[in-house]
Amino acid sequence: MYLSRMKKILTLLIILIAATATSAAREKSIEGKAELKAEELTAYIKRHNPDFDPAIAKAYIKIGKKYGIRGDIALCQAILETGWFRYSGSAVKPEHYNYCGLGVVTNGKGGSCFKSMEDGVRAHIQHLYAYCCKKELPRREKLVDPRFSHVKRGCAPTWVKLSGRWARNPKYGQQILDLHKRIRKAR
Repeated sequence: MYLSRMKKILTLLIILIAATATSAAREKSIEGKAELKAEELTAYIKRHNPDFDPAIAKAYIKIGKKYGIRGDIALCQAILETGWFRYSGSAVKPEHYNYCGLGVVTNGKGGSCFKSMEDGVRAHIQHLYAYCCKKELPRREKLVDPRFSHVKRGCAPTWVKLSGRWARNPKYGQQILDLHKRIRKAR
């Protein structure tokens, strides 16, 4: 009887540990190094939008690296926000250089505008930085994200935790990760 109970308890513990490990794996950190190269991201995006500018992918990788943010996954978020950089049905336009819907509170209304592609990417990366950590901006980096101070710093250290915060969609973060996974598998 004692042995039987111990086996049941051990089995439950193993299941609990496996479930926790699976959940942790799904909740990939916003901070970290990019797994995909700009060229790999560009090739995949061009399948959906042949007019995509490869300089955007390069900027996500480069600026993401400065901040210690996964630029490859941030670009996946931008793909979702801009509809493969086609902007159909989006509140922002290509000339706004707003790749993440920053400042958009209602679809079809406004959003932030940036002076250049690099500033738009930097604002997106800075907004993710605000969500995932409480550290100061990297040395010599100027704040360009107009909504940086509106974020409760460090409240979403993983992509999954952006769900219901960055966007109302309860599966938002997982959709970003799912897209990243599809791109990885396509290499």
